[in-house]
Amino acid sequence: MNISTIIAILVVMILFALASFYLYKNGTCGGCPDHGSCSGHCDTRKRLKVFKKSPYYKEKSDMIDEIIKKHKKV
Repeated sequence: MNISTIIAILVVMILFALASFYLYKNGTCGGCPDHGSCSGHCDTRKRLKVFKKSPYYKEKSDMIDEIIKKHKKV
């Protein structure tokens, strides 16, 4: 094992330690755009409820239902 291998292993260990510290500090949602308000545990059910209440979702859902009904009649 030469000096370059030792340096590479040290760099990898330092990067792993920094990544672990970042995840410990910011939680599992540390990389997401909402990490400022994130508790560290992504709650997809809560986000889905908020999304379903939006008018955009209702409009698209109605369009999809209409298309499905149209194709079922044929």
